[in-house]
Amino acid sequence: MEIKIGEIAKRSGVPPSTIRYYVRQGLLPEPTKVNKSMAYYDEGCVERIQAIRHLQETKYFPLSVIRNILRRMDKGLSLEEAEAIEDAVFGVSSEAGNIMVEKGDFLRQTGLTEEQLQMAQKTGLLMPYMQEKGKVLYDQEDIRFARDILKKIMDFGLDIRKLDFYVRLGNEIIDQEISLRKDAVHGTSAKENIRITTDISRVAEFLRSYILKRLFQRRIQSTIQKSLQK
Repeated sequence: MEIKIGEIAKRSGVPPSTIRYYVRQGLLPEPTKVNKSMAYYDEGCVERIQAIRHLQETKYFPLSVIRNILRRMDKGLSLEEAEAIEDAVFGVSSEAGNIMVEKGDFLRQTGLTEEQLQMAQKTGLLMPYMQEKGKVLYDQEDIRFARDILKKIMDFGLDIRKLDFYVRLGNEIIDQEISLRKDAVHGTSAKENIRITTDISRVAEFLRSYILKRLFQRRIQSTIQKSLQK
């Protein structure tokens, strides 16, 4: 059944301008145009808009990510099933919360200067949670990382540009993880793909932390043993 945009707005609780914006962004299907001033939308747009608002307001997912989730829903998956991968990859812990802030609040909460912020982002060490089409938002992890790590390193008088090896080597690790995921999901169904990818994402997060921590501990232990032998 097709209905007018006014009815879609009434049922979904979002204004017509937002509905048209969603259409332009590919989140909603194009309406059937009767003439220049009248168009009819599929009634299913109401439920689709509710899903979009949920993903925007409770998950803070970028539009590109939301579009991908909606694509899975179009294939018959439920919203919960469709967003499982993104929840594993982008989701924040309950301790961190999901409060997003813009640049001004970010600078105030972290103590960084505008120049330091630009350097951190240019180096690739600081990667805002959302950076899409000119819109930049920082989450609580961004704030803690900038305040408790980057700010302290800078206060020590160290040049954070020398830490770019984390980004370079990190990209190499991610490339290998993505390659492994592709091998694991090859030939599987959409639901199996989501389940495997979700599990791999969670395992990989712990794996990175564990390996690096143990490597560091082994190196320190070796250094201590060598010093004791002198």
